[in-house]
Amino acid sequence: PHIRLYEIHNPSMENPVLTLEGHTASVSSLGFQRDGRYLYSGSEDGTVKLWDLRSRSYSRSFDCKAPVNSVALRSEHDQIISGDQSGSVKIWDLTSGR
Repeated sequence: PHIRLYEIHNPSMENPVLTLEGHTASVSSLGFQRDGRYLYSGSEDGTVKLWDLRSRSYSRSFDCKAPVNSVALRSEHDQIISGDQSGSVKIWDLTSGR
């Protein structure tokens, strides 16, 4: 499974401008940090990943222990919130990594 980003303002560009690899199952949810530097994603592989778009790799990975349904960023507190298929809602602290 890959996350592929496309340039939508240039319809002649058929190939992705960026491909991110790291999840081992389908990506179920993603979002962008306001300034566009980071992307965060949740997957059926049970992980939440924070991607640094400048380096094209994930900088943090959190193990949710169950397939992830949704992710949201709480930027004023440097946290990612995830909801998973076990019914858990978890808050992941980006500064401490827990």
